[in-house]
Amino acid sequence: MNRTHIPGLVDIVTSEDATEIEAFAQDPNIDRAFADRSILTNGQILQRVLGILQIDGKPLPTVAPRSAPGRAEAQDALWNRLNALAPAYSTGPDELESLAAFVRGSGADDSCGILVQQVVGRLFAPEFQATEASWNAALLLDKAVHTLNPALSAWLDLTDQIDPAKQLLSNMVGGDLAAVHAIGFALHNIVSGVNLMRQIYGDSASRTALSPETAGTKCLFAPVNILRQPTAPVDSVSGVLETGTLLILGLQAANDNAPGANLAFLRGTWSQCPAEQWVPALLQGIWRRACNPQTQNQSIASPNDDASGAAG
Repeated sequence: MNRTHIPGLVDIVTSEDATEIEAFAQDPNIDRAFADRSILTNGQILQRVLGILQIDGKPLPTVAPRSAPGRAEAQDALWNRLNALAPAYSTGPDELESLAAFVRGSGADDSCGILVQQVVGRLFAPEFQATEASWNAALLLDKAVHTLNPALSAWLDLTDQIDPAKQLLSNMVGGDLAAVHAIGFALHNIVSGVNLMRQIYGDSASRTALSPETAGTKCLFAPVNILRQPTAPVDSVSGVLETGTLLILGLQAANDNAPGANLAFLRGTWSQCPAEQWVPALLQGIWRRACNPQTQNQSIASPNDDASGAAG
């Protein structure tokens, strides 16, 4: 854990330690309410990031407070629906052939994103059709939310690119905020995993030795960072964390050091990702089909249209 603390100017705690992150995730006084923006730099960071992660003033599920009305119920509903779909995806059905072909080496190196967006989008809108424009929108949003370059942030604001990108994706999924998060932000972790899978498949020894379960685990990526803030003072090894302190938790770096779905999806916490079973199943299914393209003949039933939820 590292802390940068200049009273009134900045108070940021960063951690890439799995044990620390898990402890913060379980602490009832660590939340996503982000009510205290009195510290200058912290407030600026929150204004920028939360401004990107909202549509028409409504926060995306990944930054909704724990006590937000309907949050828990929607999260559970999506978790249950994705869990029900996961076993079918793990078999490597026909719907995953385009991604399996990519893993086998078909297509350009940068063609993975639109293929992943298509699969993820269909979870929320059965008629969803990913396009170059929708993938470019997701790339823009990912760049915007993670950039540390103030000049780039200013340019994106000046040229008004962020809101149209979010609106494009929102229109494609009927305004479902969980779906916008999935096709605009969360899918980048899957894209990273499938790109890595393509590299692994290129090694014949790995291709023969790895089971779908092992390959899926190797290709599991967590969010780069998640933000949290105390709702009441919290004791830590860096001293008391006040309500204005901003926690930046490096989930992917921690997962690199201690790989596992529990950490990557914050499994067992109030903010666990609803896709914590579906994503591993998807990766397993892609690997299984890539290695055995002639043996898969199943198809996936269309998901329920009325389910919604939160993630992250």
